[in-house]
Amino acid sequence: MTQQTSRRRFLKAAAATGALAGLNATVLAQGQNEEVILLGGYTRAWLGYRLPGGEEATGSDNPTLTLREGTTYTLMWQNGDGVGHNFAIQDSQGENLQVLEPLEVQPEVFEQINQTEATQNVSLDVSDGNVTGVTNETDGNMTGNQTEGQQTTVSQVDKTEIISEQGAVQAVRFTATSEMAQYICLVHPNTMVGDVEIQGGGGGMENNSSG
Repeated sequence: MTQQTSRRRFLKAAAATGALAGLNATVLAQGQNEEVILLGGYTRAWLGYRLPGGEEATGSDNPTLTLREGTTYTLMWQNGDGVGHNFAIQDSQGENLQVLEPLEVQPEVFEQINQTEATQNVSLDVSDGNVTGVTNETDGNMTGNQTEGQQTTVSQVDKTEIISEQGAVQAVRFTATSEMAQYICLVHPNTMVGDVEIQGGGGGMENNSSG
């Protein structure tokens, strides 16, 4: 599958092959600007497709996530190979940071975000920790399942549960802090690890992982 393949054709092929395409969309939620990051989880690496700030990832392995301190992000990743993976964010000492708010999301919602253009604004409909729908700010409701946008604050965790089903999607919400240095799958820490760079505030931190 090449980068020239149309988005819709790529998504259809992905359903058959387990491959992923993703994009970063600006999200308007609770009156605050929020960004969505989409990744593919494979044993050999995290695959990035669109990154924060609109930077093109072009399917890169373990792409650096350049985050703005104090900005809230929703990160979704899809299991691409049917092997168990999870997600954590660590500091420069390799300690997991308890900053992740788990969200439930269905693959259909993930794919709907995939099909939007990078320049399109969408709103995530979140209720009781569940992403129940996506609203395209230009074309209207993409899912027909809008809620009132209410969400229940849940305890933050330092790592997500391991998911092994190919095609399953996991989502977390977090606010970028200067402590963040890398994101990682704790099951495959030698291959699924990428740097986090923080902009603003006290500046960025970078881990020397080779990915």
